[in-house]
Amino acid sequence: MLVYDDAAVAGRYLQVFEHAWKTKASSSFRQSPLANTRYDFDQDVPSTSITFAPHAEAMARSVLGDVVARIGKEVTDGGMRASILFAVMELDSRALNPVYEVLNKIHTEKSIFSFGISDNPKGISLYKIGSGQSVLVTGKPGRTHLPPPFEQIRYVGLGHQVHHKFVVCGFRGNDPTVFCGSSNLALGGEQANGDNLLAIRDPEVATVFAIEAIGLIDHFNFLNGLDRAPSANDEAARTADKREAAVQSEWFLSSSDAWVGKYFDPDDLHCRDRGLFAL
Repeated sequence: MLVYDDAAVAGRYLQVFEHAWKTKASSSFRQSPLANTRYDFDQDVPSTSITFAPHAEAMARSVLGDVVARIGKEVTDGGMRASILFAVMELDSRALNPVYEVLNKIHTEKSIFSFGISDNPKGISLYKIGSGQSVLVTGKPGRTHLPPPFEQIRYVGLGHQVHHKFVVCGFRGNDPTVFCGSSNLALGGEQANGDNLLAIRDPEVATVFAIEAIGLIDHFNFLNGLDRAPSANDEAARTADKREAAVQSEWFLSSSDAWVGKYFDPDDLHCRDRGLFAL
């Protein structure tokens, strides 16, 4: 939740609400100045830019283009601490969506550290030793078979487990930026829904959202690793040699310093992890 204790921000939202309630027509709002202006606030609040949908198509493309451009800037100018972290409810669509396209591809970019989660990604790449690619996981694993106490986690089924819509660019860089709000970050929504999209440029706000993204991704990354249905062999597996089971699952402490190597291998994602979070 974002709480703005600021008369200028509250006053702008009041204008939007009053216009929507009086006209009750998205077509009327779409043509109004409220839908075709970026409102900037930076005196008594963290630097914030807000747009209010629904927009005409040109404005919708411009608004989403800002998100794509900021992601592109992070890839080209972010340096060793370049990062994109995101949690977006939907990343797959029949219609082309510029933000979805770039977020689906960002995890294959080896020059940047990216963590992402969606209920409907086009592909899933897990955090594997020796991989230089970043991570995109699904928030909707199928049938997980979890050890205690994790077996208490409920399976949501067809509903959304991840309903977030935010992107964090360069939270440890020179231009930490968060895109958030009710916007689905999609062209259809920006033209039809009564949404708002905020761009907040502030290191503390970016860090809070980054922590939320990492927590979500780590949680569902764990579930993805156990995404399978229970089988008749599960009882036997539980009584098998625990040391061998730990080795197979990589759930064990190393008895040497060999584990350190991947954190200094520039072709391994762990090395970028160390550079972003530890240095």
